[in-house]
Amino acid sequence: MKIRHQIAELYGAWLPNALLELDPRETKATCDSCAMAPSRHRGKTTYREDLKCCTYQPWLPNYIVGAILSDERDSNRVGREAILKKISRREYTLPIGIFPPVRYQVEFNQRAEGEFGWREDWLCPYFNHEAQNCGLWRHRGSVCTSYYCKSDQKAAGKRFWKSLESYLHYVEMALAEEVLAHLDFSPRQVSEMLDYMNRQEGTVAELRSWVMPAAKFKKLWNFYEDPVAFYKKTYEVAKAQSREDVELLMGDLGDLLRETVLVDMRCFQ
Repeated sequence: MKIRHQIAELYGAWLPNALLELDPRETKATCDSCAMAPSRHRGKTTYREDLKCCTYQPWLPNYIVGAILSDERDSNRVGREAILKKISRREYTLPIGIFPPVRYQVEFNQRAEGEFGWREDWLCPYFNHEAQNCGLWRHRGSVCTSYYCKSDQKAAGKRFWKSLESYLHYVEMALAEEVLAHLDFSPRQVSEMLDYMNRQEGTVAELRSWVMPAAKFKKLWNFYEDPVAFYKKTYEVAKAQSREDVELLMGDLGDLLRETVLVDMRCFQ
């Protein structure tokens, strides 16, 4: 399957055509019947077959959240409903995007060997239990897009997928912040929100609850009262960006990450 069909639809307007048209054949990573289940994999690391590698809660940038909320297709229903539930509960749904709860982040970042793939309480909130797959597949983030437990191209294939993750994550961060600038959020406000990303530790209150205090939530939202409408607006702002806009926004580091992906993808050509 070509890369353009594996990533969020928005990225088709922004990424290099050579990358979008790449068709990396990966036959060893069989998600429908988990390749890392003990019945199929004899290595030290295994995953529970019904959980797979989905014992991970991703960060979703604001414009992707807006895309999910704007997507009325039934295939997106589970993810859309999960996001609406998170918003109603104040579960770390911020203007820059949706973060996993701090309590989860700390546990995950301090995980012991063998916990990933087996902790049911870590299962992604967007997981479709009925279909046993991703509930927002066409809008999933950089980590979920690029994670392959095995690669037909071995180390070279793993290197490509890691490069793609780094590149897509940089696009996510750059666009999420740029969208907020368009909507009158200051750099200080953005920095305050980014404090909730990839936390290694938390306050006592953060470690006790899955949701944010109402006062803090309101402050970070800059007094916007309708998060759903706000997220949909960020999607519209992001869609208006051209490829040239995005490349300029990403700067020299973005150029380097893009060139690294284009070099690393040669293993599939």
